[in-house]
Amino acid sequence: MHTKIQVAVPSSLTIETADQKIKTYKVGQVARAAAIFRVHRIAIYRDAAYDDSHFIASILQYMEAPQYLRKLLFPRSKELRFVGVVPPLKTPHHATERDEIRDGIVIDVGTDCAWVEIGLDCPAFLRTATLRKGERVTVKIFSRDPLEVELTQKPPGYWGYSVRVVDSIADALQGLVVATSRHGQPISPAIHNEIRRRSTEMMTFVFGAPNRGAEALFQEAGLSLEEASDLVVNAIPQQGTETVRTEEAIIATLSVFNIALHEST
Repeated sequence: MHTKIQVAVPSSLTIETADQKIKTYKVGQVARAAAIFRVHRIAIYRDAAYDDSHFIASILQYMEAPQYLRKLLFPRSKELRFVGVVPPLKTPHHATERDEIRDGIVIDVGTDCAWVEIGLDCPAFLRTATLRKGERVTVKIFSRDPLEVELTQKPPGYWGYSVRVVDSIADALQGLVVATSRHGQPISPAIHNEIRRRSTEMMTFVFGAPNRGAEALFQEAGLSLEEASDLVVNAIPQQGTETVRTEEAIIATLSVFNIALHEST
């Protein structure tokens, strides 16, 4: 079974700085980690201490979108002022001119047809009667001259992440829940074997805030860290710094779990 990965991060991810450029870059690191390790969804759970969920979601969604669709999907806004500092994801759905399967946006509809922006010289013609203007679709080019496409399924492999904002950490928990804590079990072959044994459709990795660990955030939601989680792990035993930033913890945790997840599929 292919296991989908969800990463849960707090709305206080950016609490450490007021500099919007640094905040943008920090969120960009989360997006890069998500893309590298094929994360299916990023859940932003609200932390009462600081709610920057709108900003975080805006940057994550902007980075996930193919470059040729961004002007259609994202009007100018103050949240996106410094998106130029983040590196591109370069995931398979960020198509080049040569790619036949592409994401697109419906820009106009007619009787039993639509026109879709797919990042080429002109909009593509699509014979369909079920789409709405502004809808995002995945299409396959079957004619270049004239440019015509047909609806298709997303191809096998990684095709980007989705983003959702939830009211509390409890709402982010789905499937096999792995919480991260410096007080958790060091990741070991035994934990890898446990992941393989408990192969599941979805795994949620829960990360704490820059100024507070997951334990405190679970407690604020009226939950016990151990009871609400299937595993509590420490991906960086004997860490050499006083704290590990959330984006660093995401990279460290997903990298060591990547082997177990890959071998279980």
